[in-house]
Order: sequence, then structure tokens, then C-alpha cells
Amino acid sequence: MPTLDSGGTTLYYEVHGAGPPLLLVHAISAGADMWRPQVDHFAKSHRVITFDARGVGRSGPITSWRRVLATMAEDVRALLDHLDVAQAAVCGVSFGGVLAQQFAASHPDRVERLAIVDSYSDSRPSTIGRAAWLLSVYAGASSNLLPNRVLQSVIERQYRRWPLAAETLSAAVARLRGTDALKTRLAINLVNFVPALGAASFPILAVVGEDSWPRSMRFAAELRSAVPRTTVVRIPDSADPSTLCQPARFNEVLQRFLDS
Repeated sequence: MPTLDSGGTTLYYEVHGAGPPLLLVHAISAGADMWRPQVDHFAKSHRVITFDARGVGRSGPITSWRRVLATMAEDVRALLDHLDVAQAAVCGVSFGGVLAQQFAASHPDRVERLAIVDSYSDSRPSTIGRAAWLLSVYAGASSNLLPNRVLQSVIERQYRRWPLAAETLSAAVARLRGTDALKTRLAINLVNFVPALGAASFPILAVVGEDSWPRSMRFAAELRSAVPRTTVVRIPDSADPSTLCQPARFNEVLQRFLDS
């Protein structure tokens, strides 16, 4: 089992295939296993890198309540350094989209292109709608401390339309570490990556499932308005994470972006 020591903890990672590097950053608490449909597809043409973020799956714990997101971004840098990858295409879904943007903001020279899936770039409460959304996120953060079996039941009901997503996310929740998940959730609630993305030069793709959480499409539209080189794609009959709800359609969208 390949692991890397980083910042006082250990990171589990996998590398599949050969070719241009493609780093995939998972949804909150889901781990590298959620990317199986993408690994199967993209390892035919890319060197696909997946990992469990600290606090998730086979990686070590989150060691502090402070600077969690920044520390995770340094974990990503350490992983790419360890694999001798100077620059990669980076794709993150949900929480992974936030972490991918934190990494891109901190190390723009390491990002060849950036795909943000079912995520957001600026969650500051600058409008009443944003403030209400942010309050609901903070209010729901403590749900990570519920018994895993309860969370599994919620996931299985929520994703019954998408059996692969239900099965994969239920398995991830069974291994969830409540306190680490809470630390992660709180760390990503209030962010603003728009200035850093605007100052960078790499292409940006924002993918949104049409049945994703409220405001998801608006967040993507706001990013495109602020950073015009952003391409926004909406995937029908899909929710967060679109990578599992509609994997074949998502793979087509990401493949087109990588090939462009």
C-alpha cells in the first residue's frame, strides 16, 4: 500500500496508467475509491493519480483544527513532488473541488488545467441568498458526527436514482471518521478563490449536475462571469457527485476538456 509522510501524517495514494498527469481529488470523506469509473477510463491515456486526503480512508488523521485546507493543499504539493510531477491537470469534485482550487491558488505553476465539479469558488455571504446557504451548511456540519449506519441510510435514500453513487458513497460513509469529517467540512465553508483563479492562466472547467444542491449552478455562473475563460457544463439527471451519478457522461465532458 503506497503511502507518503506529509506534515505529520501519512497519505495513501494510487497511480494508474501512463501519459500526461491527471490528479483526481475526491469528495468529502469519499477517498480514492470513488474515482474507479474515471481511473478505468483515463488510465488508458493519462497517468492518473488518486489519493485519500488526510482524515479519510487509508490516510492518517487531521492533526489540528487550524489551517486544515491549506495543510491539505501542501499534502497535494508533497504528493506531486514525491511522484516527480512538475505540472498536472487537476480535477476535484465537491470538497475536492475546493481543495483543488486551494492548491491552484497556492501553486498555480503546478496546474496545467483545472476542473471543478459540483463545487464552488466564492462562498462569502455577500448576498442574502449566499448568507442563507452558508448558514445552512454550518448548521448541517454536525451531521458528520451521527452514527455511520444512520448516515449510510440517508445516503442510500438520497441516491436511490443512481445505484453506483449510492453503493460507493454508502461504503465511504461506513468508514467515515466523524471528527475528521467535521474538521474538513468547517474548513471549506468560507472561501474565495476568484482573485487567484483570475490571475492565473490555465483553462478552467466547471461541471454541475442539474439536480445538485441549491445554488450550485449559480456558483458556476458567477465564476464564469468573474473568470471568462471558465467553461461551464451542466450534466442532466445528475447530482453531487456527477462523477458517480453520470460517470460515462462526466468522462466525456472531462475528456473533451483534457483534449482541448
